[in-house]
Amino acid sequence: MASFKLPAFLCVAVLSSMALVSHGAVIGLCQGACPKGWAKHNNRCFLHVAEKKTWIVAELNCLHLGGNLASEHSEDDHQFLKELHKGLDSSDSPFWIGLSAVHEEKTWLWSDGTRASGKDYTRWNPAEPNNFGGKEDCVHSNYGGKKNWNDVKCDRKYPSICSLRSNN
Repeated sequence: MASFKLPAFLCVAVLSSMALVSHGAVIGLCQGACPKGWAKHNNRCFLHVAEKKTWIVAELNCLHLGGNLASEHSEDDHQFLKELHKGLDSSDSPFWIGLSAVHEEKTWLWSDGTRASGKDYTRWNPAEPNNFGGKEDCVHSNYGGKKNWNDVKCDRKYPSICSLRSNN
């Protein structure tokens, strides 16, 4: 699997955003109600993407839609995402969220730029993150008996949840 350093990842993100602007896309503005097919929760809009993708391809897909992979900042967010996924994926399998350490080992950041350090909300499964087998730099949720976060290799393929900021 290719390893993406932060400058390369940001370059892809900026270029993707520029492509959206040059085509007149305004999906990411999400003013008021969420776009069709998106669910609103705590001033954000969420979209469940059932197609299994690698973490970076899932993030690029969310960027293309005007957002990022979803971040979780509270137990309420965590439960909402699990219910959104459970309602649309009968297997109750894991799904990608926007947390990763692709830029620097053991330094977790949300792909939407929100805080993921210090005393921020976390929902790791017991003994996670463990970097089992090395290079587990991406995070999926809804994993294991507790159905919480797990660090995993970024080249695995899972469904994902994208999010957009809402002005209301």
